[in-house]
Amino acid sequence: MMKGTDTAMDLETLRHSVENDIKNYRYSSSGNTVGTAWSEERIEAELAAMRAALVSPYWADVELRDTHEQIATEQAILRKCAIVADDLKGTILAFDPIENGFLLAVKQKDALLTIGVRGDAVGCFMAR
Repeated sequence: MMKGTDTAMDLETLRHSVENDIKNYRYSSSGNTVGTAWSEERIEAELAAMRAALVSPYWADVELRDTHEQIATEQAILRKCAIVADDLKGTILAFDPIENGFLLAVKQKDALLTIGVRGDAVGCFMAR
């Protein structure tokens, strides 16, 4: 992963990194998990949805609301994150340059709020 800064070059590199993650994604199920493994068709549909949701990355303030403490705090901690995908249903995939990872945020009024889902780009997007 890359450390992010507020430059167009970094955003373009981030976009290519996410596209590469989608292209090279391989779903694996160990058999030791709870629930039913996703079908190949479901995985392909999710990857297609992610490709369609990709946006030209841009910087936006995201309210950190991952933990109980953050949720209970009236004054949210804002983090400048790079928005990389929008499913047009209210869920955003963003890159957090401080944590050097991806997260899901939801649109609520005029704000973006994290929802406690963090990890790799594809895994986060599929968790929406």
